[in-house]
Amino acid sequence: MIDTHMHITMEEFDNDRERIVLEFEEIGMKCAIEVGYDIESSERASLFAQEHEKVYAAVGVHPHDAEKVKDGWLERLSALLHQSKVVALGEVGLDYYRDLSPRTVQKEVFKEQLKLAQTLNIPLIFHVRDAYEDMRKIVKDYDVRGVIHSFNGSEEDAKEFVKMGFYIGVGGIATYKKNVALREIISHLPLERILTETDCPYLSPQPVRGKRNEPKNVRFTIEMLSQLFNKSFAEIESQTEKNAKNLFGICS
Repeated sequence: MIDTHMHITMEEFDNDRERIVLEFEEIGMKCAIEVGYDIESSERASLFAQEHEKVYAAVGVHPHDAEKVKDGWLERLSALLHQSKVVALGEVGLDYYRDLSPRTVQKEVFKEQLKLAQTLNIPLIFHVRDAYEDMRKIVKDYDVRGVIHSFNGSEEDAKEFVKMGFYIGVGGIATYKKNVALREIISHLPLERILTETDCPYLSPQPVRGKRNEPKNVRFTIEMLSQLFNKSFAEIESQTEKNAKNLFGICS
């Protein structure tokens, strides 16, 4: 199993993050990616990855935090992207649901990070909420690759992103009872373009909904995909691990 999107350096894990990572081998977790959302959390993610064999890092500025960037932020981010075990730029993108940063600022900060990813030839982890059309319009102008984290768009959105060469991140929300339509969309995607993730401590899957999410809960997503694609747990696990390795070059 691979969790391609976790936030284990957040305060919710202050009491037991070391235990959780130590249990990776025992629970069959090949590796996981710790994802930053601003410069400070990205620095923590990079350091945590360097200190733990089975952890990698993604660094970037989330659209919620786009308005908070300070002079020199892009240079600091670029330096982090050259650190060992930093395998992606993210999470970055557009969020028109919460609009915690003005949309013009979100787009400006997003484009700067797209340019950086293109220059360094590093994959991206995209955060998109109620902004799929604008996301496609902006990204098509850059030669980049990556994953649409926690996908929750339309079938057209999914097909367009796959056509553009992106992966689709599938996690806890796809297991919720009410999300029948989302599971239907996922079932029509090529399995070779799906990545498993948790977004912990958020978005706990249905069997543990209401509790703090953890990397080990990625197994519930694999179980759900097993049912959707009528394949064994082992087959889904193997293919999604291969997908993560192909995009991020991890767990090799």
